[in-house]
Order: sequence, then C-alpha cells, then structure tokens
Amino acid sequence: MGFSVDQILPSLESFGLWSYWIIGLAALLEAVFVTGVFLPGTLVVDAGGILVQQGALDFFDLVWFVAIGSVVGGEFSYRLGHLLLQHVAKRRKLEDSASYRRAVRLFERYGGLALVMGRFLGPVSGLVPLAASAAGMPRRRFALWNAVSGVPYALVHVGFGFVIGHVATSFGPYASRLGIIAVVVLVAVLLLWWVVLRILRLLPFFISVLTSVAHAIRDNPDVRKWTANHPKTAAFLARRFDRTRFTGLTATVLGCAAVYILWIWCGSVFDFLMADPIVLIDTRLASLIHAFWSPDLLRLASHVTALGDWRVIALLGAAAAVLLLERRRPDLLLGLGVALAGDLVSVFLLKRIFHRPRSDLGFFTEVSGSFPSGHAGLSVAFYGFLFFILWRVKLLRAPVALVGAVTLAFFVGLSRVYLIEHYLSDVLNGWLVGAIWLLAGVAASEWWRDSRSVPKRPERSALGRIAVLGLAVISVTGAAWQIATYDKARNVPIPMQADTEFESMDRLIASGHLPGGTESVAGTALEPINAMFLARDVAAVESALTKAEWVRAADPDFATLTRAALAAWSNGADATAPVTPYFWNNLPNDLAFQKQTSDATLRKRHHIRLWRTDFANAEGLRLFVGAASFDDGLNWGVDWGLLHHIDPNVDAERDGVVADLQAAGEVTASTNVRLSQPRLGQSVAGDPWFSDGIAAVLTLR
Repeated sequence: MGFSVDQILPSLESFGLWSYWIIGLAALLEAVFVTGVFLPGTLVVDAGGILVQQGALDFFDLVWFVAIGSVVGGEFSYRLGHLLLQHVAKRRKLEDSASYRRAVRLFERYGGLALVMGRFLGPVSGLVPLAASAAGMPRRRFALWNAVSGVPYALVHVGFGFVIGHVATSFGPYASRLGIIAVVVLVAVLLLWWVVLRILRLLPFFISVLTSVAHAIRDNPDVRKWTANHPKTAAFLARRFDRTRFTGLTATVLGCAAVYILWIWCGSVFDFLMADPIVLIDTRLASLIHAFWSPDLLRLASHVTALGDWRVIALLGAAAAVLLLERRRPDLLLGLGVALAGDLVSVFLLKRIFHRPRSDLGFFTEVSGSFPSGHAGLSVAFYGFLFFILWRVKLLRAPVALVGAVTLAFFVGLSRVYLIEHYLSDVLNGWLVGAIWLLAGVAASEWWRDSRSVPKRPERSALGRIAVLGLAVISVTGAAWQIATYDKARNVPIPMQADTEFESMDRLIASGHLPGGTESVAGTALEPINAMFLARDVAAVESALTKAEWVRAADPDFATLTRAALAAWSNGADATAPVTPYFWNNLPNDLAFQKQTSDATLRKRHHIRLWRTDFANAEGLRLFVGAASFDDGLNWGVDWGLLHHIDPNVDAERDGVVADLQAAGEVTASTNVRLSQPRLGQSVAGDPWFSDGIAAVLTLR
C-alpha cells in the first residue's frame, strides 16, 4: 500500500519513529528471563509486521530494531544469570524448573546454535542465555552467537506479521460483526493460554528463587535470635511449610489462595451492594452485546452454555462417580462432592439473598436470580475438579489439565454474557465462588489422600468392568445429547415502547426525561447533547445529512475497525470509519455521521452521534438527540494512539452542523434551547471541552 509524502511524514513525526523503539523494547524484554514471562514481546513484533504490510513502518528498519533489542535482551539475561546463579545455585538447584531443564538440554545438545533455536521457543528464549551462563560459555563466544540469533528472529516474526496483515487485508471485505467477535474471542483465548502456560512453566524457577530468599531470611542472625526466643511460634510456622504432610505447605498454599479469592469475592459483592459503576457497566455492556447478536452465534452459545445446565452436570457427575468408585478413589470422590455440593448450595443461597433481576434482553427465559451466575460457578468448581481428577489419575499432564479447565470456564462464562442470561459482574462473581469451592474440593481430596491410604483397585470380572464402563458411557452420551439438543423457553422480544407525545421542547426538558449529557460505558461524563432533530424517521435524518455532505459511519465490525485503525496510524482517509460508542440514557448511540475536512484524513473529522428517542410531537415528528464534536488529531499516549483528540469548542461543531443543514435547504425551522448549564468536561480520551449548555433544535424537511 503506497502513501504520498504528506501522508507518511505526519505519521513518522508524531508516532511512527516511536513505534520502532517500542517494538524493539518489547523484543528486548522478551529475551530477558525475568520479564519474558509477563510481556508478550513476540506478539508485539508480529503486530509490527502487520504495520509494515500496511506501509506504516519500513521492513528493514523494523528488523534492525527488533534484532538489536533481542540481542541486548540476551546479553542482559546472560549477565543477570551469571550474578543470580552465584547465590541461587548454593541453596536450591534450578533443575526444578522444567523450562530451565529444557533450556539446559537444548544448550548441551546444540551449543551456541541453541541461542538461535531458543528465540522461537517462548519462555525458553530468556533461559537459554541463563543456561549458557551456568555452563560457563565464554563471554566472546556467547556474544557472537547471541548477535547471530537476533537476525533470524527479527526476520521471521516481522515477516510473519507481514503475511498476517496481507491475509487480513485480502479477506477484510468479507468480515462482519461475526468476524470481529470471533477474532476478539480467539485473541482472548490465545492470550489466556499464553499467560497460563508461561506462569506454569516458570513457576518452579520462581519458587526456587523464593526458597533461596526464605533460606536467607532463616539464616539471618536476628531471625535466629527471634526463633530461639519464641520456639513454639517458630515451630508452628515451620510446620506450615512442611512438604511431607497435607497440613503443611499444601494446606498453607490452598488456604492462602482461598483467602485471596474470598477477599476478591467480598470486594465484588461490596461493589454490587453499593451500586458501584460496575453495575452500570453491566447494563450498558448488555445493550452493546445485544447489537452484536447473530443467529449462528446464538445457536453456538446455546450449546456451550448447556455445559452448565443441571441435567448435563448431573449426568457427567454420575459418570465420574461411577468410575471413581470402580477405581476405589474415595479421595477424589470426596473432593468432587465437596466442590459440587458447596458451589450449588452457595449459589442457591446467594441468588436468594441478592435476588438481582435478570436482564430483559436475555435470550432464554430464566426465573432464578441473576447474581451470581450458577453456570459460571459450576464451570470452575465441577469442571475444574474433573480436570484435577484427570491429572491425579495421570490421564492428563498438569499444563493440559490447567489450560483445559481455564478454557472451558472461560467459554461457559462468555456464553452467559453473550446470551445476556447474566451480566458481566454475575459471571465474574460466579467464577470466584466456583474457585473457592474448587480449592475446597482439592483440599478435601488431598487431606483424605494424606491421612488415609488409597485402597488397592480390586480385580473385577470382565462383566463388572463392562457394566461400570457401560453406565459411564450411557451417562456421558445422555449429557452429549442434552448439549446437542439444548433449548429452553425464549424471552419474547421486547416490544418497542409507545411514543410519548410532548407539547413543547421547554416542557419536555423541564420534565427531566431528556438528559443533557452523554457517558462512556463506565459511566464517565462525556460531551453534551448539543443538537436535536425533529424528523419523520431515521431515513429522513440520513437523507438530510447526506444532502449536507455528511456520511453515515459504518457499524463496528472486524473489517471496518481494522481499516479505521490502519488509516489512523498511517494518516490515511476513511470516510465511513466507525465511531466510539457513547451512551445516552443508558443506551448506545443508534447511528453516527461524519464529514471529512479538506485534509481528507481520519485523524481530522467532523462527527455527530445520534439517538432515536421515544418522544414525538403532535405532528408525528420524532425527536433525535445528538452529540457533535470535531476530531483534530490523535492522542498518541492513549491506547496506542487509536483514540481521537477533540477540539475543546464543541459548540462550534454544533453550529457547523446547523450551518451545513441550513445551507443544504433541509431545515424548515430552528431554535435553541438550554439543555444544561455552561460547563467544562472531558472526552473519552481525557481531552477537555467546554459548552454553553445550548442545544440546537432543527425541524428537518
């Protein structure tokens, strides 16, 4: 994609140059074993490749920045590892870390070439320099191989991003709202997997470091003196870290995790009871999701949400119980019972206590309370313990079990939010309740396993094994059938509210039913309502604005958002780019229009958001309220430069809309009304604005 000089220069001067530095820094932090677990540097480099494909960045310049950043990161990891290993290796061996052992094996097998290969192995990338340092690799040899490894890493990942950008550009016109939801979910799942696996793989290494710190504290003379003066307290604390008994370290870790989750749960309940802004976010997010409904996604979400239905849970629970009894695993059966029963009872009582009404927009008809989500709770407590069982009986490895449990819980909760059967806070609270009882089930199982010997599995006849397996298969098949044919009574679509006739604008404003400002999804006050139209319908509004050379903004979907983001970064044109949704009277804007400036770039545009109201006058003209403002640039320090900076004089934009419509001959009458007092405020990006509180009322032809 080519750009003229006047398009490229503003991008380079405003943010383009900093893009190279930011992406290079991400590559550097990815190569350091301490920060690589937290920062997705490779994803940032891939994103840089997409910008290269769109012409916003230069390929070779970005490759050099990424290569140098990764080389510097490897050098830093080598030196830091040299210093750290002097202290850690004396007290606890790093061989406890699976990722570190993998890095050591890689280095022992391939030598310096391991530095090149390790760049493409995720969490191992930062540990290979550490292994090289531990193995005593000469400083000069390491520097040579480290420098060589940075170039292929940069070429491959920048090139990969370039290919992804090309594919997205080629298929962008065919994407829809279904596409943007699919992409968002996919990115969320991949990020979730990345975080879980990173933490799991590097957990042994960080435990070894913490153990070294604990040993250093224990050997401190002042601590030894305190231990001698308080032997009973010291012995109690020592027993809490005993690894040979359940009441030791296992119970301590589970107890601390349970207390932490319980603390977060109490905070979520407090937010709900105090009508915190999160409750307001719930209703507004439900309205936005309702606009993204599609038949295919509703059908898919219905099958996913069936995983939390009591009939499916009962059948799967019966299958698990039969198999555990056959294998003589009372420890796991006890834990499953505690997790399942505790979650069901807790959710039942909490629903009765809070008795939060369901959203009127819900897809299915539900009669129980909304807070918390029972499906979300079961997805963590029941299915989480099922994956724990699979790990305990050695059918799954710990990483696979953990990723599987987290993924299933995520999708079940997501289905409840998408179907609007629950608000977001309901699902989050349900997850927390389920996590508490999952830990309780694990604790009960481990306690039984530690205090009692697990009986040997008896030898059963072939007929007995077939009978047990048959019962389990029948239960699982019944659960699968319930999921495949899942359906419930559906809510009747909410009928459109009857129009409310008003006599005059002054009386309507005086009634208090016409808010004078807009808000963000979080409830933050945004720009004022400064233009109102009286028109027959939406078509009349669109016709008038079109004749005044205003263009209707596209609905947000994957294609339009991608096109708008690239146009903003490259300072290109996009006459139909979507606008950020605002809320008026707790509803997102129904439509939006924009008008390009003489610069013909997305960074500068006139735009107005409009809401269709239920108010109509005696002549049958409906009232539309709007918030007009002018984008005069981008806020580079906010959300990676994708939020517009608005001109503070929003009244001037109101006057411009009026002038355009009058010049096009689309206004039959106009007047001004005071909708609010003169005030100052901020946009969604934090830009200041001021208004005299006057709204123009235009009767359209």
